[in-house]
Amino acid sequence: MLNSPSSIGWLVSNVVSNDHQELFDTELASSRLRAGVCIKGCLDGGFNVLPLNFREPSHRPELVYMAKYVPDSNTGKYLDDSGTRWQIWLDKVAALKGWGAKLVVDYTDNHFQNPNIVGDFYRTIQPNIDALVVPSTRMLGHLKGSWDGPVEIIPEPVEVNFVSPDPSAEKKSQPLTALWFGHVTNLEYLFRFVATDLHRAPPERLIILTNNSPTAAVQQAAQKAPKATKIALGQWTLASMQKAAQLAHYAIIPSDKNDSRKNGASPGRLLTSLALGLPTVAEPLESYLPFANYFQATGTQESVRLMQDPFAFHAQVQAAQPMIRQSFTIRAIGKQWAQFTKSLFI
Repeated sequence: MLNSPSSIGWLVSNVVSNDHQELFDTELASSRLRAGVCIKGCLDGGFNVLPLNFREPSHRPELVYMAKYVPDSNTGKYLDDSGTRWQIWLDKVAALKGWGAKLVVDYTDNHFQNPNIVGDFYRTIQPNIDALVVPSTRMLGHLKGSWDGPVEIIPEPVEVNFVSPDPSAEKKSQPLTALWFGHVTNLEYLFRFVATDLHRAPPERLIILTNNSPTAAVQQAAQKAPKATKIALGQWTLASMQKAAQLAHYAIIPSDKNDSRKNGASPGRLLTSLALGLPTVAEPLESYLPFANYFQATGTQESVRLMQDPFAFHAQVQAAQPMIRQSFTIRAIGKQWAQFTKSLFI
């Protein structure tokens, strides 16, 4: 057996070029913090990583990672798009299996059980998959009955600059501000929280950072928010999140631990909030439980106390940050991807 593959490929939906830099810069966290981090880790480990989607006849990777399959946008803007991606990807999978390459799927949603075109694609390629990578133990649990092959758990890293909690008098004099950031598909949990738990300790300001500018939906949700709370909606970028964190006193991450669509998430948003220096109220998802000493669970009296006086919880944040620095940086998680890659050929 080889000690390592001679070349690695990545199949990634909705990229406009085959340049790795596009993944490193994209605002789509699922691509940047998984495929992008894997590629950085493998490059640092001395692997040969081919251009995205290995489109040239000379590209014959011995190992291919597949990011989340996204149906064609039919715009022609992206590689392998405009009504062609399904067949192009199936042809690529058939070809790489023909020359003996391994196919590893980055499995971030419960695709095998999804009754839609995405689920159909995963079920179609399942016989050709050699291994899966999942972001959490809960996602591993979702695979029961659908997959009994090799699985590796690799979470998303923290990519922000670490910030110490600010206990200054100036910070205490500023309007009490909560921060929520995340993909637009998580907004329903925020809206539910805004209509319920937020009323138990209303902040003066709530900053929402997400994609796709859901102005109408946020305006509608604001009608059920505490009257004293002003809501500001902004576009998520890494820079805007770090800037908003400087204004915020704490972060909120509502979700639903019983919702299989989201409860398999990695601890990335929680660890990012703590790295930004923010005491955090979060749904106790399974992947969050190892960090239970560093946040307050939604619906508890302690979560209300945190929202009333986040300064009292700075010690939790300070205790969490050394652990995050050690195990959850881009470099640390990149090494985990590289080590797993090598293990597939030993």
